Amino acid sequence: MSTSYLPPVDRLLKLGAEPARRRSWPDYRTLGLQDRHVPALIRMATDAALHAAERRDPAGWAPLHAWRALGQLRASAAAAPLMLLLQAHVGSPWENGELPAVLGMIGPPALAGATLVLFDDAQDEEVRIAMTRVITEVGLEYPERREEAAALLGKQLEDWRDQGRLLNAYLVSGLIDLQETEAAPLMEAAFAARAVDLSINGDWEDAQVDLGLLAERRTPPPGVGSRSAAPGAAAQARQRRKAEKQARRRNRKR
Repeated sequence: MSTSYLPPVDRLLKLGAEPARRRSWPDYRTLGLQDRHVPALIRMATDAALHAAERRDPAGWAPLHAWRALGQLRASAAAAPLMLLLQAHVGSPWENGELPAVLGMIGPPALAGATLVLFDDAQDEEVRIAMTRVITEVGLEYPERREEAAALLGKQLEDWRDQGRLLNAYLVSGLIDLQETEAAPLMEAAFAARAVDLSINGDWEDAQVDLGLLAERRTPPPGVGSRSAAPGAAAQARQRRKAEKQARRRNRKR
């Protein structure tokens, strides 16, 4: 395993699992990390030996700490290598769970690459879904790019007839996060055709509530027999995703 990292970057080799598992990320800049450390952080984030290390070894968590630090530093040079890392490890809960938010923190330099992959229907659906999240995160982190990000997601949703229900659901999720009410007719059409996976955002009524178009649901949620019944698995998953989004929002503010 490569340990050829100089201070203060080498401190990430020893942080281990505990700070990695916190919902609220540490401020890695307090370790002395600055823009001049970006090349070493990129090397650590993409270090194959560190990725292969056992999780019981603190060094096995170093790539995660490195990519978080790159996000906090808004390191534009990291956009391309982290995009490739996300594509290569999209099946990993850590890469898939965190890199879209990190790339969103880096911002506009990640937007063009994410768009190219999203618009390429030859790409794996899971990879394209990850790109919807990158684009959404850029729009949330950089309000001046919100309109552009929403337009990109809306353009892809226009193909709802020809793509998977799960991809459509994540496109809708991004448009909801960006509060793109102008895309409501497009979203409604996709829901009406049952072309949207309801496990991500709920149904069209849920989407309208989240967009501020309805104050509350008018009918019981899908799978719930009465208003007093316990929420189903889909509703619980939706609440969990909302909590995860709130945690990412806190981390973006660092």
